[in-house]
Amino acid sequence: MQYLRRNPLVIWTKWWLRTRKHLSENKGKHLKIGHLSYLNNTITGRYVTIYDNVIIHNSSIGDYVYLQDGGVFNSMSTGKFCSIGPHVRVGPGMHPVHFISSFPAFYSTRLQCQVTFATEDAFVESGEVQIGNDVWIGANALIMDNIKIGDGAVVAAGAVVTRDVEPYTIVGGVPAAPIRKRFSDQQIAALLEFRWWDRDEQWLRENHRLFQNPEEFFAITGATGTLSV
Repeated sequence: MQYLRRNPLVIWTKWWLRTRKHLSENKGKHLKIGHLSYLNNTITGRYVTIYDNVIIHNSSIGDYVYLQDGGVFNSMSTGKFCSIGPHVRVGPGMHPVHFISSFPAFYSTRLQCQVTFATEDAFVESGEVQIGNDVWIGANALIMDNIKIGDGAVVAAGAVVTRDVEPYTIVGGVPAAPIRKRFSDQQIAALLEFRWWDRDEQWLRENHRLFQNPEEFFAITGATGTLSV
């Protein structure tokens, strides 16, 4: 039985069947699922691209989002237009440091090491992670549980995020700290009010060049985020 679970052909067949089922359930959304990537209890939006060897549990992924190779994601919700690099981990779980022992056999019934001394769960081991719209997370970043990352934020490669990230702020390091804001406070307020990510596809196609020129974008949308085109 153990041999069958580890047999590459069995593993591939199970993945293929689960993937076919998931793609069928999301027909018309242009969903792409890479080799040996698994989605469990996960909702996906339109034009979501999941690369190879990605594992996603109990999550919700917005429109126009891609997740590159080797990522592991738990209890995550994303907005739209998010770029998530390779080998990113989100929501890895928590251990209590205020108990006598941080080892789960003393507070969890989940049998992480096959046995437990606990008769009931005494600690919440995972929390939700909220990722906004237009967020870029670099390779090998780690986002801890119960974190909120604001719209337009950037998480540098290799960062360990232990605190919430403000909108349009670039953070990096271990633990991650603010490096700089992408735009002025007035421009950030305008972007948050304008919410370009909620525009329809036709508007995005017609105005895509504005995204390459911030000065023109802000001149046309105005300081209050009111569209004038």
